[in-house]
Amino acid sequence: MQTLAQEVEVSATPNHLNSPANPPTHSFSLNSLLLVTAQPVLHRLSAYGELPRQLIQIISRASVRLLDSDMLISQTPHNYERSEEIGRPSVALAHQEHAMSESILELIHQEGLAPHYKPFMRTFARILFSLFLTPDQYDRACACIDSGNNLRFLMSDGGGPTLGSWRTVAQPEGDGFKLHIDKVWGMYANLDGMAIVAARTPGAFFPSAYLVWPEQYETLKRTACGDSFLDGVVQLGNVKGTVQVAQGDRLKVGGPAVLNKYLTTVRPFLVRALMAHVEWLAAQGRVELTAEERAARDFIAAAARAKTQSGRYDSEDVQRVLALKFASNELLLHLVSRGAVKHFSDQRDLLAFTKMEGSSYRCYHELRASMRVSKAVAAPITHPTA
Repeated sequence: MQTLAQEVEVSATPNHLNSPANPPTHSFSLNSLLLVTAQPVLHRLSAYGELPRQLIQIISRASVRLLDSDMLISQTPHNYERSEEIGRPSVALAHQEHAMSESILELIHQEGLAPHYKPFMRTFARILFSLFLTPDQYDRACACIDSGNNLRFLMSDGGGPTLGSWRTVAQPEGDGFKLHIDKVWGMYANLDGMAIVAARTPGAFFPSAYLVWPEQYETLKRTACGDSFLDGVVQLGNVKGTVQVAQGDRLKVGGPAVLNKYLTTVRPFLVRALMAHVEWLAAQGRVELTAEERAARDFIAAAARAKTQSGRYDSEDVQRVLALKFASNELLLHLVSRGAVKHFSDQRDLLAFTKMEGSSYRCYHELRASMRVSKAVAAPITHPTA
């Protein structure tokens, strides 16, 4: 089984990372903890091309920073193996909202994210509807949106990040479900509208998703959460309460991993929007980019663009897109932490987007879990001669 040692050695040896014009900020060696822990991310990103030097540095530092106790205890100096290709057929993801997304992304590049954030997020709703709703659900949801309602997508749970701790639970009852909701940090969740609510179902290994219609949503307790983002454009809200949903309101298209497929579909669009916003901030003098930071931004933007324009969903896309979101998160964090972002509000906005649709920790946790550590080769046993 081929390991990733040679790939990482080529991409991130000290000679490649450092030059007289770019003195090393830390030392890499062939058995470096930084390089070993970064392999699950670097391997997935290498599918998009050769990584810029500083992006490798940023990802390597981040990978070490994100090691939790379990990860560190289990970490060995051995390289990771290339995962075996699953070989499942790819699925077409053509949807009519693609052209609309492209036009909005161009406007974000020209004018920033704030004035175009709401229409940009509405395209996500349409993408979700077109790909993962049954024909009956699609017709009803589109009619709901067309009548002036907005979609609230509620994922983050009041019980914590792990599915087993979620307090949002769908209990089978009659011919439907009793949906107990305790969701936090939903965009515009304090306002009226329709919702897609991710919930834990007893005995299931994946979260399920349920449509909650406006007349049901208005019965829930909703409160604004924290200060707004993006010049007052984005307000978060918390939602609590119980509603009865029908069997036909459960999202079934896409199988048990429907939410993962949806997030894999929309994350590259979000990354493109964020990289366009960074470029706009730089043009406005609100972010200072070095040549190497710009190269990292350009790599991430080009990779995300290639993914959104592929029109396919492959078995490897989940991990590749997680790595892409990880890289986006860590570039934004790097820019804020080194003082490249001038204004407090921009710093707060950029850090907020590192938590949205996949924090670095969650991305890294899943990327590590998708790789295997190569077996150490045992040294031959020698016996002393008499």
